[in-house]
Amino acid sequence: MNGIGNRDDRLHHRHPGSPAPQNRLHWCRMIYRRLGAFAAAIFVLAALAGAFNGCSVIGNIARGGTERVNPNPPVAASNSRILIFALDGAGYDQLMLAIHSGKANRLKELLGAEGTNGVFEHGYSVPDAISILPSTTIAAWCSVFTGQPPAYTGVTGNEWFVREQMQFYAPAPVSITDTADTEKMITQDLVGKMIQVPTLYELVGLHSNVSLSQVYRGATFYTTLEPSAIVDMTAAFLKGVVGAQSIRRELYANIDQDSVTKLIAEISDKGLPDLQVVYFPGIDLYTHLAPDPLTQQLEYLETVTDPSIGRVLDTYERLGALNDTYVILIADHGHTPVLNDAQHALGTTSENTPTALIARAGFRLRPLLLNPPSDQQDYQAVVAYQGAMAFIYLADRSSCAPIGSRCDWSRPPRFRQDVRPILRAFYKVNESGRPIPQLKGTLDLIFSRELTPSGANALPFEIFDGAKLIPISEYLAKHPRSDLIDLDQRMQWLGSGPYGNRAGDIVLLARTGMNRSLEERYYFSGPYHSWHGSASEQDSHVPFILARKGDSGATLRALVVGVVHDSPSQLKLVPLVRKLVRQ
Repeated sequence: MNGIGNRDDRLHHRHPGSPAPQNRLHWCRMIYRRLGAFAAAIFVLAALAGAFNGCSVIGNIARGGTERVNPNPPVAASNSRILIFALDGAGYDQLMLAIHSGKANRLKELLGAEGTNGVFEHGYSVPDAISILPSTTIAAWCSVFTGQPPAYTGVTGNEWFVREQMQFYAPAPVSITDTADTEKMITQDLVGKMIQVPTLYELVGLHSNVSLSQVYRGATFYTTLEPSAIVDMTAAFLKGVVGAQSIRRELYANIDQDSVTKLIAEISDKGLPDLQVVYFPGIDLYTHLAPDPLTQQLEYLETVTDPSIGRVLDTYERLGALNDTYVILIADHGHTPVLNDAQHALGTTSENTPTALIARAGFRLRPLLLNPPSDQQDYQAVVAYQGAMAFIYLADRSSCAPIGSRCDWSRPPRFRQDVRPILRAFYKVNESGRPIPQLKGTLDLIFSRELTPSGANALPFEIFDGAKLIPISEYLAKHPRSDLIDLDQRMQWLGSGPYGNRAGDIVLLARTGMNRSLEERYYFSGPYHSWHGSASEQDSHVPFILARKGDSGATLRALVVGVVHDSPSQLKLVPLVRKLVRQ
């Protein structure tokens, strides 16, 4: 077995001096109970370093570690091992610059000498793969690991509203600061519960391990750090207060590096799975906060991400498996630099924001809380922010006209009485600045559509021109927009399908993109140095690379092209993996 060992044997392997498997969880819990808060934190750090391997192996999602999340044994066997590096926020240009710079030595070594048209000695880089819309973290990774667009996964953004439940979900909060759903994403598989289609792991039925990713439903094992560390990191990100630049980088680099340390410990104990996903969240969060985002992301990829990838590759090499392992690198979106000020951040906390405009239009806005109290459930409008996009959900106000009455959110809003007033308000303020001068010129496009009853497939979004809705293809024929990549198709992916209503009744696209100056770029959130979510090339163009040391680049290109054909996107990862497991 080339030193890899029998997986069943490794599941029961015990290091000398560690407690027996049947006593290990009790032993770990006893230590946690007896340690104080500070000492417990030291214990967690030691566990990450492998000093307490017994606890790190059994673990518990509530405390960090590895947990068997699928009690059923794998039903299939793969002819090939697959290793996926999921690089959050790593744009195509930035990753390729890192590879070309000569400073990302491990990736360069994996791929070998570069030829032409994306072909390397031992790899192939798809030159024009795109993300879904919005090009943002949670929605994109759900589409990556299901092969289905948001209108079918049911996960339409970083945060979204399910009208039938009157429930707001925010595993990656933007318009609110509550991180409870972030913790649920780790400890209770919140995202997995929201996904309405099979995941990659359920489709392939292999022994699959997932490290840190939000999507792990159906995997055999899930490895994570202590959830409180990730929640604290998210809270610091939301506040934008992380201290000096060096400390910022250290905070996010430690999450990426420590997760690899834990993953390697698990592989040493359990052996290699058929399918391993290694997720790096630090790239994205660091780039949002970096004053020179694209330059500093490049440096992060070279000095943090590349060495971390190298440590995983070294583990596969040491176990004699690297040459025969397919390695995939993929990202969810890129990043566009923006100005870090309240003028360009179209937030929620002042009288000059989109939320204030909705209130001025006569709608009771849902409180900007994850779970408003029972006496604040009479709202008629909901917002969910996605960086370059914002979703607006509207109620049929005839069901809840008096203050204090709860709307029937299972009914769609009335277009003339409920939707059109908001469409006109945003179109007017964008054109004239009335009644909020600060919102003039902040929007690029406004989308809505004919509304359907709950349970029916949502219809495609159209563009509001100030008077009427126009099909996107028709609008683009009259007003070509080469800067908005595959806008019609990707907006259909977002809105047209059984769960398309989770993208709202109105979608606002902020004015942004590298074709505009920094002063002309806007985004829906608090102030940061970069954002994403748009249909621009910078946000949408993602790396999608297949490598294998034992294959030529030409062979790998043929494998990829046979799957992606002429429409390369994130949605092609699942069909590619399904093909590779049969090789």
